[in-house]
Amino acid sequence: MHRARRLASDYRGAMVAGGRWNPIGVSMLYAAAHLSLACLEIHVHVDKGQLPRDYVWSKADLPDTRDVLSTTIPASVTECQIVGAAWIREARQLMIRVPSIIIPNEFNVLLNPDHPAYASVVWSAARPFHFDPRLFASEPETF
Repeated sequence: MHRARRLASDYRGAMVAGGRWNPIGVSMLYAAAHLSLACLEIHVHVDKGQLPRDYVWSKADLPDTRDVLSTTIPASVTECQIVGAAWIREARQLMIRVPSIIIPNEFNVLLNPDHPAYASVVWSAARPFHFDPRLFASEPETF
């Protein structure tokens, strides 16, 4: 998932802001193995008082990988960033899976924009994504 004004392959946001697996200044593109996980990953980072209306999703057919950067999530964001930055520097793989913090049994996919194969990744046309407004309700309903 990404904002409509950006291309699916645009990794600059993570490079400028940093992320769990990359410190500021290190190129990395975050993706999710499933659209539902991508939705949750966005949801935890946006203002819950406003329904995001500018998101789209794109798909890339990537080679299947069983490679996991870390089978257990390092204890701190700093440790994750050290591991991720080293993986980017080594540039041996285009992509690698990492456990999601939100759902540790599911995986996000990190892509290395510095890898020679990155330029050959083909993304689908962006499709609109509409968040369910209940995700942004100020008071949850009880059942």
